[in-house]
Amino acid sequence: MTDDIMEATRDLRTAARQVEGAPALIVKRWLRAGWADFKAHPTLSTLYGLTLAIIGWVTIWALAAMGQGWMILPMLAGAMLMGPAATVGLYRVSRRRMGKGGGGVAASGQIFLVSVVMMVLALAWIRSATLLFAVFFGLRPFGGLTDTLTTLFSTGPGIALFLVGSAVGGLFAALGFAVAAFSFPMLTHRSIDGFSAMGLSFNAVTQNFSLAITWAAVVSALIALSVLTGFLLLIPVFPLLGYATWHAYVDLFES
Repeated sequence: MTDDIMEATRDLRTAARQVEGAPALIVKRWLRAGWADFKAHPTLSTLYGLTLAIIGWVTIWALAAMGQGWMILPMLAGAMLMGPAATVGLYRVSRRRMGKGGGGVAASGQIFLVSVVMMVLALAWIRSATLLFAVFFGLRPFGGLTDTLTTLFSTGPGIALFLVGSAVGGLFAALGFAVAAFSFPMLTHRSIDGFSAMGLSFNAVTQNFSLAITWAAVVSALIALSVLTGFLLLIPVFPLLGYATWHAYVDLFES
């Protein structure tokens, strides 16, 4: 790693801080700043969200058509792990609005590195979900999406699978959130290696645990509502969360 990147890493270690104040009010401030970015770039923001919604529609249709409806929930959870990587373009929009510089050419390679790490984590979760399904139901296929939901929520093995799967998925989600929540916006802004960025993100989450839990709960709730609306709400929610995440990063590392 170059001396410049290592120096930037040392600077960032001293820059990470605890944010004072009520977590709910701080998160509200991030969302308000994110919404201001959305309104400043409504077309780009809407297209960004629409693209993600279309990907969601196609994925669910494909899984249902292949008789793999039971994979929809694990795939959605895996997609959440990749969410921060998908919002890199939004971080750059917010960064430019604030007049802040970028991480240079090397940043793209480091962003790719962290994206690969998150993809491996998502694939590990999906593989774990497959193994859990085999433990509770063997190798028999479900008939379709309706059959999957009925079995999952109205039978003993289905409920057990849902509870155990949620617990295991929660562990993957917590780890993914901790290392990716602030590493991606950091990499769009600073010359720093990907592993250091993930470590700094993890450190920021542990230093601001109550705030991080509040932010994660808000993100999860908005994504869940987006899924329940058939991804329609995802069109404004996804860019909003992307922009807000940038402002969260600034609060933690730049203020």
